[in-house]
Amino acid sequence: MKRLLGVVCFLCACAAALAGGTAPAPDFPDVGWPGGPRAELAVPDAVWEHLLSKVDVAGRPLGYTQQEMANYGRDVYRLRTVENLFRDVRGIPRASGRIAEELVKTAADPAGVVAMAYTLTDISAGRNLPLAESGWLVDWIPADATPTAALEKAIARIGRAGEAPLARVPRDWRKLPEGVQRLVVRVLIGAEEARPWLLASLDRPFLDKAVGSSPSVEELYRFAKAPWDEERLGQLATLRPGTLEAPGRLDRNHQAFGVAVFLAHLKKALDELQAAGGTGQVPDDFAGLSFQTGLGPVRIAGTGPDVLGEPGFFTLDLGGDDIWIGRHAVPLTLDSPVALTIDLGGNDAYRGGKEPVAMGCGLFGLGAMLDLAGNDSYSIQESGLGAAWYGAGLVMDFAGNDAYSVQGRWGIGAAHVGVAAVVDLAGDDRYVCGSESEGMGSTYGAGLLLDVAGDDAYVARDDGAVSELYLNQSVAMSQGVGFGRRADLGDGHSLAGGFGVLVDGAGNDDYHSQVWSQGAGYWWAVGILEDLGGDDTYRNGKYSWGAAAHFGIGSAVDLSGNDRYNIGNDTAKNQFQGHARDGSIGVAIDGDGDDQYMFKSHCAGSGDLNAIGFFWDRRGDDLYTVSFDKPEENPMWADTPPMGTATTYEPFRGFRDDLNAAGIFLDTGGDDRYPEGAAPRNDSEWPTNRSRRSWGCGLDVPLYK
Repeated sequence: MKRLLGVVCFLCACAAALAGGTAPAPDFPDVGWPGGPRAELAVPDAVWEHLLSKVDVAGRPLGYTQQEMANYGRDVYRLRTVENLFRDVRGIPRASGRIAEELVKTAADPAGVVAMAYTLTDISAGRNLPLAESGWLVDWIPADATPTAALEKAIARIGRAGEAPLARVPRDWRKLPEGVQRLVVRVLIGAEEARPWLLASLDRPFLDKAVGSSPSVEELYRFAKAPWDEERLGQLATLRPGTLEAPGRLDRNHQAFGVAVFLAHLKKALDELQAAGGTGQVPDDFAGLSFQTGLGPVRIAGTGPDVLGEPGFFTLDLGGDDIWIGRHAVPLTLDSPVALTIDLGGNDAYRGGKEPVAMGCGLFGLGAMLDLAGNDSYSIQESGLGAAWYGAGLVMDFAGNDAYSVQGRWGIGAAHVGVAAVVDLAGDDRYVCGSESEGMGSTYGAGLLLDVAGDDAYVARDDGAVSELYLNQSVAMSQGVGFGRRADLGDGHSLAGGFGVLVDGAGNDDYHSQVWSQGAGYWWAVGILEDLGGDDTYRNGKYSWGAAAHFGIGSAVDLSGNDRYNIGNDTAKNQFQGHARDGSIGVAIDGDGDDQYMFKSHCAGSGDLNAIGFFWDRRGDDLYTVSFDKPEENPMWADTPPMGTATTYEPFRGFRDDLNAAGIFLDTGGDDRYPEGAAPRNDSEWPTNRSRRSWGCGLDVPLYK
């Protein structure tokens, strides 16, 4: 009986909303099946022009101009790279596809990945650094110096720049294979070359006044996250003006250049190690060594199973099944802005413990960790595993079936003022978080999660951030989400967001979340999810899978495979998969495969309150089902059916009365099945015009045969 009522409600809503009726699909010429790479996923011009004529924007791009978007407020730290994407819906998936393919192509290069992340935040520095082909790449070490001689010079130089005492080369240093020695020296050189630029990026007089002259990691972290943590009357509010001013005080160009310099030296070291065939033979009697530098301690552990509990500036483990405990790969102080860990092999466990900020967190500097082999597990409380607070945080895992877990928030590629990236190059991996993770970018931030291959699982837990406002579901803000600080309900200091990106290169993957996830944008921010292959399963809900609200852009694209979208998901509410609200654009595209969809109201090409929602299934025999909201349970959202509609409102007597809302549903190939008795059906068209500024169009056309 409940299912029957849902169908009746759906049919009634369609009858009310689809005033244009249903007609046979226009006769477009068969364009052939392009297949191939992501770059070829584009709506043919003739089809696109026809759709524009149906939503009353013929003669101009479907989008919003900068002048139109200027009506939405004066939020500080807005990114040009975000604002430009509002101009044209077609440009959004074109840009996200380029980002995805370039990230996969450069995935093994830490410098390339991080440079792309900075570019998203409108920062370009240190691109294609002209490092020498041979030698030590600096003029203060002779090109023909042995690793030991080079180490002596590096220690002396770094020591003079810091307060730590000089140290002689440890006796056991000579037991290390030359490949390991060269790796260590190159890391020291890179850190020393990067240090002046990273230090120059910080406004120390400002930080000394706002935080203190020698702040601890805990003090810096509390200062950085205050806009997101502190509240009054249940709304974001802080009485620390410095933390709201701080994003504009960081010289992001200098920081990006310093990070690029260090990672270029690190890439050279890794390439050299690989060309040499690895580490070589480490003597059985090598028990490890450590020495002090002006940047902090350097520690080298042997090939056995080690427990690594004391963080340093650089920690290298040569192999074995190790346990890493504590705050590794986090800058030690403002004056020591680089922290690196490298594990060369073994099935390792990285345990950040109960304290926040651990395991690859760029807190006012660069924190990076690399694991080159093994089935590894990573877990932290919050702010780590690729997190950035006024810095760059990087985690790279080169091989193995790995598990990543953030108990709370801000991890697995989450950035506020800076860039954060998690890159996993191979294996069947599992990512689990509470909220605000798995590719999330806030103010001046770009957060990336890039998994190149394998059958992977992405989970934002249902108990991560439960909200009464969202019907007691968890607000994930994860899995490719751009996220700004909305404070018009709080202290008034709203902050524009950045870029959150999740790219999966291949494999049969499973995505699970509830609210705000999977390619979603909120408050002057952009969220991107790109899955480039495999039979995938998606579970989500409100504002997910190509959705956006409040001047945001959300884009979700699955290139190929037989995919399932919310099939059997009884918790999904509405407003997902090509939905946008309030000056936003939501894009949802499936490129190929026999797919199954479950929609509710405001889905699959739904524009609400001067917003544009676009849904496209390019090819395949697809099944569309609808479980429509019942008016008595959800009266606010029950009047707008899915598949090509837009809402209508009473006149605002303001700028909103002059901006369109548009919803477009497009299916261009295959023998598709729709709910019986509803307006949408195979090889047909169903335009809508509910008011002067409310336009929609659904189109099913056999374009690819």
